[in-house]
Amino acid sequence: MDDLVFPAVGRWVRVQREWDNLVAELRQELPAPLADDLIRRAESRAQESTWAFVKPLMRRFKEIDHLRRQEGKSGRKADLQSLRRRLLLMNPAAVARELGAGLNPPDLSEYNQIVADLARTVPHPGIVRRYALPPQALRALADLIAAAGRPVAQSLTEHAQNLKYYADLVARLRSQPLVQKGARIIGSAVAAALEPLVGREAAAQLLGIDQSLDRAQKQVEAGWAAFQREFNEFVPERQRRFQLVYLSLVGGLFLRVQRDLRRLGCELVVDAQGNCRVAPTEDRQMRLRQHLREAAPAVRAALDAGETETAVAKAARLVAQMVTDPVAARTPADGKSVGYIAYALHLSALLARARQAWDDGRPEEAAAIWKQVFTEYPCLVNDADLHPMPGEPLPLVTAGFRLAAYAEWLRQSHRGAEADGLLLAQIRFVERLATLRPEQALPGESVSPEMKEWAATLAAYLRRSAKDPDALDLPGHRLPLSRYPAVMRRFRQAVGESLESSPLDRYLRGRVNLLRTTAAAAATGGVGLLATLAWLLL
Repeated sequence: MDDLVFPAVGRWVRVQREWDNLVAELRQELPAPLADDLIRRAESRAQESTWAFVKPLMRRFKEIDHLRRQEGKSGRKADLQSLRRRLLLMNPAAVARELGAGLNPPDLSEYNQIVADLARTVPHPGIVRRYALPPQALRALADLIAAAGRPVAQSLTEHAQNLKYYADLVARLRSQPLVQKGARIIGSAVAAALEPLVGREAAAQLLGIDQSLDRAQKQVEAGWAAFQREFNEFVPERQRRFQLVYLSLVGGLFLRVQRDLRRLGCELVVDAQGNCRVAPTEDRQMRLRQHLREAAPAVRAALDAGETETAVAKAARLVAQMVTDPVAARTPADGKSVGYIAYALHLSALLARARQAWDDGRPEEAAAIWKQVFTEYPCLVNDADLHPMPGEPLPLVTAGFRLAAYAEWLRQSHRGAEADGLLLAQIRFVERLATLRPEQALPGESVSPEMKEWAATLAAYLRRSAKDPDALDLPGHRLPLSRYPAVMRRFRQAVGESLESSPLDRYLRGRVNLLRTTAAAAATGGVGLLATLAWLLL
Protein backbone atom coordinates (compact mmCIF):
# COMPACT_ATOMS: atom_id res chain seq x y z
CA MET A 1 0.00 0.00 0.00
CA ASP A 2 2.94 2.32 0.64
CA ASP A 3 3.77 2.15 -3.06
CA LEU A 4 0.25 3.14 -4.00
CA VAL A 5 -0.74 5.82 -1.51
CA PHE A 6 1.40 8.90 -1.48
CA PRO A 7 3.35 9.77 1.69
CA ALA A 8 1.29 12.88 2.42
CA VAL A 9 -1.70 10.73 3.31
CA GLY A 10 -1.73 10.23 7.07
CA ARG A 11 0.52 13.15 7.93
CA TRP A 12 -1.71 16.00 6.80
CA VAL A 13 1.20 18.40 6.84
CA ARG A 14 0.67 21.14 4.28
CA VAL A 15 -2.12 19.21 2.63
CA GLN A 16 -2.62 21.81 -0.07
CA ARG A 17 1.03 21.56 -1.10
CA GLU A 18 0.78 17.77 -1.31
CA TRP A 19 -2.37 18.09 -3.39
CA ASP A 20 -0.67 20.56 -5.74
CA ASN A 21 2.35 18.25 -6.11
CA LEU A 22 0.14 15.27 -6.89
CA VAL A 23 -1.87 17.25 -9.44
CA ALA A 24 1.36 18.38 -11.12
CA GLU A 25 2.63 14.78 -11.25
CA LEU A 26 -0.59 13.53 -12.82
CA ARG A 27 -0.49 16.23 -15.47
CA GLN A 28 3.12 15.45 -16.25
CA GLU A 29 2.76 11.66 -16.49
CA LEU A 30 -0.74 11.19 -17.92
CA PRO A 31 -2.57 12.56 -20.98
CA ALA A 32 -4.11 15.94 -20.15
CA PRO A 33 -7.77 14.82 -20.58
CA LEU A 34 -7.21 11.79 -18.33
CA ALA A 35 -5.40 13.80 -15.65
CA ASP A 36 -8.10 16.48 -15.68
CA ASP A 37 -10.82 13.85 -15.43
CA LEU A 38 -9.16 12.20 -12.41
CA ILE A 39 -8.75 15.55 -10.66
CA ARG A 40 -12.37 16.51 -11.34
CA ARG A 41 -13.51 13.10 -10.13
CA ALA A 42 -11.64 13.51 -6.83
CA GLU A 43 -13.09 16.99 -6.31
CA SER A 44 -16.58 15.81 -7.24
CA ARG A 45 -16.49 12.78 -4.93
CA ALA A 46 -15.27 14.94 -2.06
CA GLN A 47 -17.99 17.52 -2.73
CA GLU A 48 -20.69 14.84 -2.87
CA SER A 49 -19.50 13.32 0.41
CA THR A 50 -19.38 16.75 2.06
CA TRP A 51 -22.76 17.89 0.81
CA ALA A 52 -24.40 14.80 2.32
CA PHE A 53 -23.99 16.21 5.85
CA VAL A 54 -23.46 19.93 5.19
CA LYS A 55 -26.81 20.48 3.47
CA PRO A 56 -29.10 19.50 6.40
CA LEU A 57 -26.87 21.18 8.98
CA MET A 58 -26.74 24.43 7.02
CA ARG A 59 -30.54 24.49 6.97
CA ARG A 60 -30.48 24.01 10.77
CA PHE A 61 -27.91 26.79 11.28
CA LYS A 62 -29.86 29.15 9.06
CA GLU A 63 -33.09 28.64 10.99
CA ILE A 64 -31.34 29.12 14.35
CA ASP A 65 -29.76 32.37 13.18
CA HIS A 66 -33.11 33.60 11.87
CA LEU A 67 -34.81 32.91 15.23
CA ARG A 68 -32.04 34.68 17.11
CA ARG A 69 -32.39 37.79 14.94
CA GLN A 70 -36.14 37.87 15.54
CA GLU A 71 -35.88 37.77 19.35
CA GLY A 72 -36.57 41.06 21.14
CA LYS A 73 -38.92 42.30 18.42
CA SER A 74 -42.25 40.66 19.32
CA GLY A 75 -42.53 40.61 23.13
CA ARG A 76 -41.43 38.28 25.87
CA LYS A 77 -43.88 35.48 25.12
CA ALA A 78 -42.72 35.28 21.50
CA ASP A 79 -39.11 35.40 22.69
CA LEU A 80 -39.68 32.45 25.02
CA GLN A 81 -41.25 30.48 22.16
CA SER A 82 -38.33 31.39 19.93
CA LEU A 83 -35.89 30.30 22.64
CA ARG A 84 -37.61 26.94 22.99
CA ARG A 85 -37.49 26.47 19.20
CA ARG A 86 -33.79 27.36 19.09
CA LEU A 87 -32.96 24.95 21.90
CA LEU A 88 -34.89 22.24 20.09
CA LEU A 89 -32.88 22.89 16.92
CA MET A 90 -29.68 22.70 18.99
CA ASN A 91 -30.62 19.19 20.15
CA PRO A 92 -27.23 17.40 20.06
CA ALA A 93 -28.80 14.02 19.24
CA ALA A 94 -30.43 15.37 16.07
CA VAL A 95 -27.28 17.30 15.15
CA ALA A 96 -25.15 14.18 15.66
CA ARG A 97 -27.37 12.18 13.31
CA GLU A 98 -26.95 14.74 10.54
CA LEU A 99 -23.24 15.12 11.24
CA GLY A 100 -22.73 11.35 11.23
CA ALA A 101 -22.18 11.19 7.46
CA GLY A 102 -19.15 13.41 7.97
CA LEU A 103 -17.84 11.81 11.17
CA ASN A 104 -18.13 8.22 9.91
CA PRO A 105 -15.43 6.85 7.57
CA PRO A 106 -16.54 7.21 3.93
CA ASP A 107 -16.94 4.21 1.65
CA LEU A 108 -13.87 3.89 -0.59
CA SER A 109 -14.76 0.50 -2.11
CA GLU A 110 -15.25 2.27 -5.45
CA TYR A 111 -11.48 2.10 -5.82
CA ASN A 112 -11.41 -1.68 -6.33
CA GLN A 113 -14.21 -1.39 -8.89
CA ILE A 114 -12.08 1.13 -10.80
CA VAL A 115 -9.19 -1.35 -10.66
CA ALA A 116 -11.44 -4.07 -12.14
CA ASP A 117 -12.78 -1.75 -14.86
CA LEU A 118 -9.30 -0.61 -15.86
CA ALA A 119 -8.04 -4.21 -15.93
CA ARG A 120 -10.76 -5.09 -18.45
CA THR A 121 -9.80 -2.27 -20.80
CA VAL A 122 -6.03 -2.83 -21.00
CA PRO A 123 -4.32 -5.73 -22.78
CA HIS A 124 -2.20 -6.38 -19.67
CA PRO A 125 -4.80 -6.87 -16.91
CA GLY A 126 -2.34 -8.45 -14.50
CA ILE A 127 -0.38 -5.27 -13.96
CA VAL A 128 -3.60 -3.49 -12.95
CA ARG A 129 -5.12 -6.15 -10.70
CA ARG A 130 -2.09 -6.25 -8.42
CA TYR A 131 -3.00 -2.76 -7.21
CA ALA A 132 -6.31 -3.88 -5.71
CA LEU A 133 -6.46 -3.19 -1.96
CA PRO A 134 -8.00 -5.30 0.83
CA PRO A 135 -11.02 -3.83 2.66
CA GLN A 136 -9.02 -3.18 5.82
CA ALA A 137 -6.55 -1.00 3.89
CA LEU A 138 -9.35 1.07 2.40
CA ARG A 139 -10.96 1.33 5.85
CA ALA A 140 -7.68 2.62 7.31
CA LEU A 141 -7.58 5.36 4.69
CA ALA A 142 -11.23 6.19 5.29
CA ASP A 143 -10.45 6.50 9.01
CA LEU A 144 -7.84 9.13 8.17
CA ILE A 145 -10.56 11.17 6.50
CA ALA A 146 -12.97 10.73 9.39
CA ALA A 147 -10.25 11.71 11.88
CA ALA A 148 -10.68 15.30 10.75
CA GLY A 149 -13.95 15.29 12.69
CA ARG A 150 -12.47 14.73 16.15
CA PRO A 151 -12.42 18.43 17.17
CA VAL A 152 -15.98 19.05 15.96
CA ALA A 153 -17.19 15.88 17.67
CA GLN A 154 -15.59 17.05 20.93
CA SER A 155 -17.21 20.47 20.65
CA LEU A 156 -20.59 18.82 20.04
CA THR A 157 -20.07 16.75 23.20
CA GLU A 158 -19.32 19.91 25.21
CA HIS A 159 -22.41 21.57 23.76
CA ALA A 160 -24.48 18.55 24.80
CA GLN A 161 -23.11 18.86 28.35
CA ASN A 162 -23.96 22.58 28.49
CA LEU A 163 -27.45 21.93 27.20
CA LYS A 164 -27.97 19.14 29.72
CA TYR A 165 -26.87 21.41 32.57
CA TYR A 166 -29.32 24.07 31.40
CA ALA A 167 -32.16 21.54 31.12
CA ASP A 168 -31.39 20.16 34.59
CA LEU A 169 -31.39 23.69 36.02
CA VAL A 170 -34.78 24.44 34.49
CA ALA A 171 -36.15 21.18 35.86
CA ARG A 172 -34.90 21.99 39.39
CA LEU A 173 -36.27 25.51 39.32
CA ARG A 174 -39.68 24.31 38.19
CA SER A 175 -39.85 22.13 41.28
CA GLN A 176 -39.33 25.07 43.69
CA PRO A 177 -42.40 26.38 45.62
CA LEU A 178 -42.06 29.94 44.39
CA VAL A 179 -42.18 28.87 40.79
CA GLN A 180 -45.00 26.44 41.51
CA LYS A 181 -47.02 29.32 43.01
CA GLY A 182 -46.95 31.12 39.73
CA ALA A 183 -43.81 33.28 39.88
CA ARG A 184 -42.29 33.52 36.40
CA ILE A 185 -38.69 33.58 35.35
CA ILE A 186 -38.18 37.23 34.44
CA GLY A 187 -35.40 39.62 33.62
CA SER A 188 -33.23 41.08 36.41
CA ALA A 189 -34.47 44.65 35.89
CA VAL A 190 -38.09 43.56 36.38
CA ALA A 191 -37.14 41.54 39.48
CA ALA A 192 -35.51 44.63 41.06
CA ALA A 193 -38.59 46.68 40.32
CA LEU A 194 -40.73 44.13 42.14
CA GLU A 195 -38.82 44.53 45.44
CA PRO A 196 -41.24 47.08 46.96
CA LEU A 197 -44.17 44.81 46.08
CA VAL A 198 -42.95 41.33 47.01
CA GLY A 199 -40.22 42.18 49.47
CA ARG A 200 -36.44 42.03 49.32
CA GLU A 201 -36.18 38.28 49.96
CA ALA A 202 -38.63 37.23 47.24
CA ALA A 203 -37.12 39.69 44.76
CA ALA A 204 -33.61 38.39 45.50
CA GLN A 205 -34.79 34.81 44.92
CA LEU A 206 -36.32 35.77 41.59
CA LEU A 207 -33.15 37.60 40.63
CA GLY A 208 -30.96 34.60 41.53
CA ILE A 209 -33.11 32.23 39.54
CA ASP A 210 -32.95 34.49 36.52
CA GLN A 211 -29.17 35.01 36.77
CA SER A 212 -28.53 31.25 37.03
CA LEU A 213 -30.57 30.66 33.91
CA ASP A 214 -28.89 33.58 32.15
CA ARG A 215 -25.48 32.11 32.86
CA ALA A 216 -26.55 28.62 31.75
CA GLN A 217 -28.14 29.95 28.62
CA LYS A 218 -25.06 32.00 27.75
CA GLN A 219 -22.96 28.89 28.25
CA VAL A 220 -25.22 27.01 25.86
CA GLU A 221 -24.94 29.81 23.30
CA ALA A 222 -21.16 29.96 23.70
CA GLY A 223 -20.87 26.18 23.32
CA TRP A 224 -23.04 26.26 20.21
CA ALA A 225 -20.94 29.06 18.73
CA ALA A 226 -17.79 27.02 19.45
CA PHE A 227 -19.37 24.01 17.72
CA GLN A 228 -20.17 26.10 14.65
CA ARG A 229 -16.60 27.41 14.53
CA GLU A 230 -15.22 23.88 14.70
CA PHE A 231 -17.73 22.79 12.07
CA ASN A 232 -16.67 25.58 9.71
CA GLU A 233 -13.06 24.40 10.04
CA PHE A 234 -13.98 20.72 9.83
CA VAL A 235 -15.83 20.93 6.49
CA PRO A 236 -12.95 22.18 4.31
CA GLU A 237 -10.43 20.05 6.23
CA ARG A 238 -12.41 16.87 5.64
CA GLN A 239 -12.93 17.79 2.01
CA ARG A 240 -9.21 18.35 1.52
CA ARG A 241 -8.46 14.99 3.13
CA PHE A 242 -11.06 13.21 1.04
CA GLN A 243 -9.72 14.77 -2.18
CA LEU A 244 -6.15 13.87 -1.36
CA VAL A 245 -6.94 10.29 -0.32
CA TYR A 246 -9.15 9.72 -3.35
CA LEU A 247 -6.70 11.20 -5.82
CA SER A 248 -3.84 9.35 -4.15
CA LEU A 249 -5.75 6.10 -4.62
CA VAL A 250 -7.25 6.52 -8.09
CA GLY A 251 -4.69 8.90 -9.53
CA GLY A 252 -1.93 6.79 -7.96
CA LEU A 253 -3.39 3.71 -9.64
CA PHE A 254 -3.21 5.32 -13.08
CA LEU A 255 0.29 6.63 -12.40
CA ARG A 256 1.57 3.20 -11.38
CA VAL A 257 -0.09 1.52 -14.36
CA GLN A 258 1.34 4.18 -16.68
CA ARG A 259 4.86 3.56 -15.38
CA ASP A 260 4.44 -0.21 -15.65
CA LEU A 261 3.17 0.08 -19.21
CA ARG A 262 6.07 2.29 -20.22
CA ARG A 263 8.47 -0.39 -19.06
CA LEU A 264 6.69 -2.60 -21.63
CA GLY A 265 6.95 0.05 -24.34
CA CYS A 266 3.32 1.15 -24.03
CA GLU A 267 1.41 3.97 -22.36
CA LEU A 268 -2.08 5.21 -21.60
CA VAL A 269 -3.46 7.62 -24.19
CA VAL A 270 -6.81 9.27 -24.87
CA ASP A 271 -8.17 8.90 -28.40
CA ALA A 272 -10.20 11.40 -30.41
CA GLN A 273 -13.44 10.01 -28.97
CA GLY A 274 -12.24 10.63 -25.42
CA ASN A 275 -11.68 6.94 -24.63
CA CYS A 276 -8.68 5.89 -22.57
CA ARG A 277 -6.69 3.10 -24.19
CA VAL A 278 -3.18 1.66 -24.34
CA ALA A 279 -0.85 2.55 -27.22
CA PRO A 280 2.84 1.98 -27.94
CA THR A 281 5.19 4.75 -26.93
CA GLU A 282 6.40 7.03 -29.68
CA ASP A 283 9.89 5.48 -29.52
CA ARG A 284 8.51 1.97 -29.86
CA GLN A 285 6.24 2.97 -32.73
CA MET A 286 9.21 4.44 -34.56
CA ARG A 287 11.19 1.20 -34.12
CA LEU A 288 8.27 -0.96 -35.28
CA ARG A 289 7.68 1.11 -38.41
CA GLN A 290 11.39 1.02 -39.20
CA HIS A 291 11.53 -2.77 -38.82
CA LEU A 292 8.45 -3.18 -41.03
CA ARG A 293 10.04 -1.04 -43.73
CA GLU A 294 13.17 -3.19 -43.59
CA ALA A 295 11.50 -6.63 -43.44
CA ALA A 296 8.51 -6.26 -45.79
CA PRO A 297 10.51 -5.96 -49.07
CA ALA A 298 12.08 -9.39 -48.52
CA VAL A 299 8.62 -10.99 -48.27
CA ARG A 300 7.41 -9.23 -51.38
CA ALA A 301 10.56 -10.20 -53.30
CA ALA A 302 10.07 -13.88 -52.38
CA LEU A 303 6.45 -13.70 -53.56
CA ASP A 304 7.45 -12.11 -56.87
CA ALA A 305 10.07 -14.81 -57.35
CA GLY A 306 7.56 -17.59 -56.70
CA GLU A 307 9.44 -18.73 -53.57
CA THR A 308 6.28 -19.39 -51.60
CA GLU A 309 7.83 -21.37 -48.76
CA THR A 310 10.43 -18.65 -48.16
CA ALA A 311 7.71 -16.00 -48.33
CA VAL A 312 5.55 -17.88 -45.79
CA ALA A 313 8.47 -18.29 -43.38
CA LYS A 314 9.56 -14.65 -43.60
CA ALA A 315 5.96 -13.38 -43.30
CA ALA A 316 5.26 -15.62 -40.29
CA ARG A 317 8.37 -14.25 -38.58
CA LEU A 318 7.25 -10.70 -39.34
CA VAL A 319 3.80 -11.36 -37.86
CA ALA A 320 5.40 -12.78 -34.73
CA GLN A 321 7.46 -9.61 -34.35
CA MET A 322 4.58 -7.22 -35.03
CA VAL A 323 1.52 -8.85 -33.52
CA THR A 324 2.60 -10.73 -30.39
CA ASP A 325 1.73 -7.59 -28.42
CA PRO A 326 -1.78 -6.46 -29.43
CA VAL A 327 -0.91 -2.90 -28.44
CA ALA A 328 2.17 -2.72 -30.64
CA ALA A 329 0.21 -4.20 -33.55
CA ARG A 330 -1.97 -1.06 -33.64
CA THR A 331 0.98 1.22 -34.40
CA PRO A 332 -0.11 3.47 -37.32
CA ALA A 333 1.62 2.82 -40.63
CA ASP A 334 0.61 3.98 -44.12
CA GLY A 335 -2.88 4.87 -42.92
CA LYS A 336 -3.41 1.42 -41.42
CA SER A 337 -1.30 -0.39 -38.78
CA VAL A 338 1.89 -2.42 -38.66
CA GLY A 339 -0.04 -5.47 -37.50
CA TYR A 340 -2.50 -5.26 -40.38
CA ILE A 341 0.27 -4.82 -42.96
CA ALA A 342 2.17 -7.81 -41.50
CA TYR A 343 -1.00 -9.92 -41.67
CA ALA A 344 -1.61 -8.81 -45.27
CA LEU A 345 1.86 -10.03 -46.27
CA HIS A 346 1.40 -13.29 -44.38
CA LEU A 347 -2.02 -13.92 -45.93
CA SER A 348 -0.58 -13.14 -49.36
CA ALA A 349 2.07 -15.82 -48.78
CA LEU A 350 -0.51 -18.38 -47.62
CA LEU A 351 -2.71 -17.70 -50.65
CA ALA A 352 0.33 -18.02 -52.92
CA ARG A 353 1.11 -21.42 -51.39
CA ALA A 354 -2.51 -22.54 -51.90
CA ARG A 355 -2.54 -21.28 -55.49
CA GLN A 356 0.65 -23.21 -56.20
CA ALA A 357 -0.93 -26.39 -54.82
CA TRP A 358 -4.05 -25.76 -56.93
CA ASP A 359 -1.99 -25.22 -60.09
CA ASP A 360 0.06 -28.35 -59.35
CA GLY A 361 -3.09 -30.50 -59.18
CA ARG A 362 -3.34 -30.76 -55.39
CA PRO A 363 -6.80 -29.25 -54.77
CA GLU A 364 -7.22 -30.96 -51.38
CA GLU A 365 -4.08 -29.23 -50.08
CA ALA A 366 -5.17 -25.88 -51.48
CA ALA A 367 -8.68 -26.28 -50.05
CA ALA A 368 -7.28 -27.07 -46.61
CA ILE A 369 -5.34 -23.78 -46.63
CA TRP A 370 -8.33 -21.78 -47.86
CA LYS A 371 -10.64 -23.35 -45.30
CA GLN A 372 -8.21 -22.44 -42.53
CA VAL A 373 -8.00 -18.86 -43.83
CA PHE A 374 -11.78 -18.38 -43.88
CA THR A 375 -12.41 -20.06 -40.53
CA GLU A 376 -9.39 -19.20 -38.40
CA TYR A 377 -7.40 -16.32 -39.85
CA PRO A 378 -7.24 -13.62 -37.13
CA CYS A 379 -7.44 -10.58 -39.39
CA LEU A 380 -9.83 -9.41 -42.12
CA VAL A 381 -7.70 -8.30 -45.06
CA ASN A 382 -9.00 -6.39 -48.06
CA ASP A 383 -7.98 -7.75 -51.46
CA ALA A 384 -6.59 -4.33 -52.36
CA ASP A 385 -3.99 -4.70 -49.58
CA LEU A 386 -2.82 -8.19 -50.57
CA HIS A 387 0.33 -8.64 -52.63
CA PRO A 388 -0.79 -8.83 -56.28
CA MET A 389 -0.46 -12.15 -58.08
CA PRO A 390 -0.14 -12.46 -61.86
CA GLY A 391 -3.63 -12.78 -63.31
CA GLU A 392 -5.31 -12.56 -59.89
CA PRO A 393 -6.21 -8.97 -58.98
CA LEU A 394 -8.46 -10.31 -56.18
CA PRO A 395 -6.45 -13.08 -54.46
CA LEU A 396 -8.83 -13.66 -51.53
CA VAL A 397 -11.99 -13.58 -53.65
CA THR A 398 -10.31 -15.94 -56.14
CA ALA A 399 -9.53 -18.27 -53.24
CA GLY A 400 -13.21 -18.16 -52.32
CA PHE A 401 -14.22 -19.03 -55.90
CA ARG A 402 -11.88 -22.01 -56.02
CA LEU A 403 -12.90 -23.22 -52.56
CA ALA A 404 -16.51 -23.09 -53.76
CA ALA A 405 -15.52 -25.10 -56.85
CA TYR A 406 -13.89 -27.68 -54.60
CA ALA A 407 -17.06 -27.74 -52.50
CA GLU A 408 -19.11 -28.50 -55.63
CA TRP A 409 -16.85 -31.43 -56.37
CA LEU A 410 -17.52 -32.66 -52.85
CA ARG A 411 -21.25 -32.23 -53.45
CA GLN A 412 -21.05 -34.39 -56.56
CA SER A 413 -19.36 -37.02 -54.35
CA HIS A 414 -22.41 -36.98 -52.08
CA ARG A 415 -20.66 -34.92 -49.40
CA GLY A 416 -23.22 -32.13 -49.42
CA ALA A 417 -22.94 -31.19 -45.70
CA GLU A 418 -19.18 -30.76 -46.02
CA ALA A 419 -19.66 -28.69 -49.17
CA ASP A 420 -22.18 -26.42 -47.46
CA GLY A 421 -19.74 -25.96 -44.58
CA LEU A 422 -17.03 -24.63 -46.93
CA LEU A 423 -19.45 -22.13 -48.46
CA LEU A 424 -20.79 -21.11 -45.08
CA ALA A 425 -17.22 -20.46 -43.83
CA GLN A 426 -16.81 -17.73 -46.46
CA ILE A 427 -20.14 -16.14 -45.47
CA ARG A 428 -19.15 -16.11 -41.79
CA PHE A 429 -15.75 -14.64 -42.71
CA VAL A 430 -17.42 -11.59 -44.23
CA GLU A 431 -19.98 -11.36 -41.40
CA ARG A 432 -17.15 -10.90 -38.90
CA LEU A 433 -16.71 -7.39 -40.24
CA ALA A 434 -20.03 -6.32 -38.73
CA THR A 435 -19.08 -7.65 -35.29
CA LEU A 436 -15.60 -6.14 -35.08
CA ARG A 437 -15.25 -3.95 -32.00
CA PRO A 438 -13.14 -0.84 -32.71
CA GLU A 439 -10.96 -1.35 -29.63
CA GLN A 440 -10.17 -4.93 -30.73
CA ALA A 441 -9.89 -4.57 -34.50
CA LEU A 442 -6.59 -3.61 -36.07
CA PRO A 443 -6.69 -0.27 -37.89
CA GLY A 444 -7.18 -1.16 -41.55
CA GLU A 445 -9.24 -4.35 -41.16
CA SER A 446 -11.86 -4.63 -43.90
CA VAL A 447 -13.04 -6.87 -46.73
CA SER A 448 -13.31 -5.95 -50.38
CA PRO A 449 -16.67 -5.13 -52.00
CA GLU A 450 -16.18 -8.13 -54.30
CA MET A 451 -15.80 -10.44 -51.29
CA LYS A 452 -19.03 -9.06 -49.84
CA GLU A 453 -20.80 -9.69 -53.14
CA TRP A 454 -19.49 -13.25 -53.30
CA ALA A 455 -20.62 -13.96 -49.71
CA ALA A 456 -24.09 -12.61 -50.54
CA THR A 457 -24.17 -14.84 -53.64
CA LEU A 458 -23.29 -17.92 -51.59
CA ALA A 459 -25.92 -17.04 -49.00
CA ALA A 460 -28.60 -16.79 -51.72
CA TYR A 461 -27.40 -20.07 -53.24
CA LEU A 462 -27.54 -21.92 -49.91
CA ARG A 463 -30.94 -20.45 -49.18
CA ARG A 464 -32.13 -22.23 -52.35
CA SER A 465 -30.07 -25.44 -52.24
CA ALA A 466 -29.50 -26.39 -48.59
CA LYS A 467 -31.77 -29.03 -47.06
CA ASP A 468 -32.50 -26.85 -44.02
CA PRO A 469 -31.48 -23.23 -44.79
CA ASP A 470 -33.12 -21.92 -41.63
CA ALA A 471 -30.69 -23.94 -39.53
CA LEU A 472 -27.74 -22.17 -41.21
CA ASP A 473 -28.74 -18.72 -39.90
CA LEU A 474 -27.93 -17.05 -43.20
CA PRO A 475 -27.66 -13.24 -43.40
CA GLY A 476 -30.73 -11.41 -44.62
CA HIS A 477 -29.13 -8.98 -47.09
CA ARG A 478 -29.37 -9.97 -50.74
CA LEU A 479 -27.25 -9.25 -53.80
CA PRO A 480 -28.94 -7.05 -56.44
CA LEU A 481 -29.70 -9.00 -59.59
CA SER A 482 -27.64 -6.54 -61.65
CA ARG A 483 -24.43 -7.68 -59.93
CA TYR A 484 -24.67 -11.36 -60.92
CA PRO A 485 -23.03 -11.05 -64.38
CA ALA A 486 -19.84 -9.64 -62.83
CA VAL A 487 -19.84 -12.33 -60.14
CA MET A 488 -20.29 -15.13 -62.70
CA ARG A 489 -17.58 -13.66 -64.93
CA ARG A 490 -15.05 -13.52 -62.07
CA PHE A 491 -16.08 -17.01 -60.92
CA ARG A 492 -15.48 -18.58 -64.34
CA GLN A 493 -12.17 -16.79 -64.74
CA ALA A 494 -11.04 -18.34 -61.46
CA VAL A 495 -12.27 -21.92 -61.94
CA GLY A 496 -12.41 -22.30 -65.73
CA GLU A 497 -15.13 -24.18 -67.56
CA SER A 498 -14.96 -27.38 -65.55
CA LEU A 499 -17.98 -26.58 -63.35
CA GLU A 500 -20.53 -25.52 -65.92
CA SER A 501 -22.78 -28.41 -64.96
CA SER A 502 -22.51 -27.84 -61.17
CA PRO A 503 -25.52 -26.61 -59.17
CA LEU A 504 -23.65 -23.42 -58.24
CA ASP A 505 -22.81 -22.57 -61.85
CA ARG A 506 -26.39 -23.32 -62.91
CA TYR A 507 -27.63 -21.02 -60.16
CA LEU A 508 -25.37 -18.20 -61.38
CA ARG A 509 -26.48 -18.72 -65.00
CA GLY A 510 -30.08 -18.67 -63.86
CA ARG A 511 -29.60 -15.33 -62.11
CA VAL A 512 -27.92 -13.85 -65.18
CA ASN A 513 -30.59 -15.19 -67.56
CA LEU A 514 -33.30 -13.81 -65.30
CA LEU A 515 -31.67 -10.40 -65.45
CA ARG A 516 -31.43 -10.54 -69.23
CA THR A 517 -35.04 -11.67 -69.59
CA THR A 518 -36.22 -8.91 -67.29
CA ALA A 519 -34.22 -6.34 -69.27
CA ALA A 520 -35.66 -7.61 -72.58
CA ALA A 521 -39.18 -7.51 -71.20
CA ALA A 522 -38.64 -3.98 -69.97
CA ALA A 523 -37.49 -2.96 -73.46
CA THR A 524 -40.69 -4.34 -75.00
CA GLY A 525 -43.03 -3.00 -72.36
CA GLY A 526 -43.89 -6.38 -70.78
CA VAL A 527 -41.99 -5.82 -67.58
CA GLY A 528 -44.85 -6.23 -65.10
CA LEU A 529 -45.21 -10.00 -64.75
CA LEU A 530 -41.55 -10.80 -65.33
CA ALA A 531 -40.33 -8.13 -62.90
CA THR A 532 -42.65 -9.57 -60.27
CA LEU A 533 -41.30 -13.03 -60.99
CA ALA A 534 -37.74 -11.74 -60.74
CA TRP A 535 -38.37 -10.30 -57.32
CA LEU A 536 -39.94 -13.55 -56.15
CA LEU A 537 -36.94 -15.55 -57.35
CA LEU A 538 -34.29 -13.33 -55.75
